[in-house]
Amino acid sequence: MSDQNSQNDDLQRELKDLQAALAVMTETAKRAMADLQNFKRRTEEERSEIQVFANLRLLEAIFPALDNFTRAFENIPEELAGHEWVKGIQVIEAGLINALKSLGLESIDQTGIPVDPTIHEVLMKGVGPKGQVVQIFEKGYRYNGKTIRPAKVQVGE
Repeated sequence: MSDQNSQNDDLQRELKDLQAALAVMTETAKRAMADLQNFKRRTEEERSEIQVFANLRLLEAIFPALDNFTRAFENIPEELAGHEWVKGIQVIEAGLINALKSLGLESIDQTGIPVDPTIHEVLMKGVGPKGQVVQIFEKGYRYNGKTIRPAKVQVGE
């Protein structure tokens, strides 16, 4: 009987050892799964940041062309104002702007609003309602709600 008790004790110890090893392995597996989920999340965040950075670089390269479109349309000679070719170029510009809007780009080009240092760069003060934007010299832009180029403005004093 003592042999059987000894075997029972040995089995109990072995069971406890195996249960302890199982608990350690389970904890290790949980940590590994958490690490993997954190890695996936960080990788996705980094990918998103890289995409935003690439989009910002592209947008910044396009801004001069958008500014040139604006200047060109503000200075169309009177004899060309109703010309079909000019209208075609205006449609092309509108299509480009709509495509950029669909990607999250918004222009900052409103007058008659209070100056906001987060979206406006004040170049000068002039005649008009105090603290309000009275003229836009260069459009500003926001990308997905974040100002990436402030509007250059004149403010009333």
